[in-house]
Amino acid sequence: MKEIEDVSKGLYSENPKERLKAIKDLEEIALHKDLEDRVEIVKLIDILADDKEAFIRWNVAIALGKIAHPTGIKILERMADDEHANVRFRVALALGLIGNKDAIPILEKLSNDSYKIGEHFPVRAFVALALGKIGHEDCIKVLAKLVDDEDPVVRWHVAVALGDVGHKNCVEHLAKLIGDPIPFVRAHTAIALSQIGHENGLQYLEKLATDNMPRVASIGKSALELLRKLTGK
Repeated sequence: MKEIEDVSKGLYSENPKERLKAIKDLEEIALHKDLEDRVEIVKLIDILADDKEAFIRWNVAIALGKIAHPTGIKILERMADDEHANVRFRVALALGLIGNKDAIPILEKLSNDSYKIGEHFPVRAFVALALGKIGHEDCIKVLAKLVDDEDPVVRWHVAVALGDVGHKNCVEHLAKLIGDPIPFVRAHTAIALSQIGHENGLQYLEKLATDNMPRVASIGKSALELLRKLTGK
């Protein structure tokens, strides 16, 4: 195992390849430590959070997510304002990997991100994904805002995330997606409703079980059968 002191020298190199290597090496060292012992490495990696090279900054975000120590949240909060979307969506993903509810306000801010590729908003999609990974009840208010997003990929991730959060209050927000124009959104809505396992979802699964798309209807029927077994209804 490489020594932290030796590896960290690369953080100050003029060569971006050396800085990237230092991030990767420090990440590897951190993952061999208990979570509470990773603070020192998080502090070292912070040195490059404002690096002039965007690819260095997004690798900082990736490393902080993998290291998963909650002190990384403050660094990622600063990085959430980065000019590059490639950094911002990795910030969202990293916050989800850390899995701490203190990240929710940062993700709420990122839920307004306007970066667009074609018809899609990748940062907002990763925000929904991250909120599902955090899984705290407080995530629901942000996901509820994204239910009506114009991007079907975002709505798809919202459906999955609401299922992952799993609180009964998620059902009312999933109800808005049962008539979504995109079949895969409706299908994942059905899965999420059965995953939550609350009887309030039965009425919505009954509708999805008769969806005009055979594949959605099939998933809806399976989800309905499962929810009936779980609820005894």
